[in-house]
Amino acid sequence: MQATVQQPHRAPAGAPVHYEGHRPEKTTLYRRVQQHAATCLAETEAAAGADLAQFVKGESDAFLECGILAHGFLRLAADNYLERSSG
Repeated sequence: MQATVQQPHRAPAGAPVHYEGHRPEKTTLYRRVQQHAATCLAETEAAAGADLAQFVKGESDAFLECGILAHGFLRLAADNYLERSSG
């Protein structure tokens, strides 16, 4: 089986680039986690009789922050990556 490298889609030179951001807060999963995460974590700790590991709480918070620009963003560009890695 031969591996294929998919080239990135590029806009023609000089064409405006359109970006439409993700809206995780509009999804059902996000809203449910947002509504019930604190209660779920508290009930789990109460049932276990101990605090949950900090990474569990951290991952819950990270999920709720992911994709929300108010929490920051990172933009990367790797124009030559495919050319260098396939040669």
